Amino acid sequence: MINIIHRRRGVLVALAMLLSAALAPQAAGGPATLQATIDDVAARWPELGHIAPAQVEGLIRDGKVVLLDVRTPAEYQVSHLPGAIHVAPDIRSATFLDRYGDAVKGKTVVFYCSVGVRSSRLAQRVAQGLKARGATAVDDLAGGIFAWHGEGRALVDAKGPTDFVHPYDSSWGRLLARPQLARTHPRG
Repeated sequence: MINIIHRRRGVLVALAMLLSAALAPQAAGGPATLQATIDDVAARWPELGHIAPAQVEGLIRDGKVVLLDVRTPAEYQVSHLPGAIHVAPDIRSATFLDRYGDAVKGKTVVFYCSVGVRSSRLAQRVAQGLKARGATAVDDLAGGIFAWHGEGRALVDAKGPTDFVHPYDSSWGRLLARPQLARTHPRG
């Protein structure tokens, strides 16, 4: 009986370690760099385009993009890409298409979150519907706002330009190139 209990406990510990690695890949020997995370996201969602910050900046300049920030309201309030629209990560696909589908005709739709996991999930769920409504492409910002921020690109909050970015949590925040600019609350 004791052996069975120890085996079950061992299985539970192993499952907990796997879950931890999946939720925070730099833990338990997973990717410890933003680039490794970018590569992992691209491999997990190969049907999406994963475009670099410089490409997204060009689309913004040309006015040919709809930017969708797929993070929590608290993250969005700290900072976001200029012109980005906040979208809840768990929004239903039909609700998303009803709300944003008319704005995409002839434009590239770029989703982003902290590093690309939440945004890629949502982008994959709604890509077909967006293309049916005339989107020219549905992409994810490679490396998310962490890559954008790490390259020193413009961010804004409700008060205007800002240098701060939300770290999501302490584990993911280790992927920030400039961790001294991490902030969990909007400017007062």
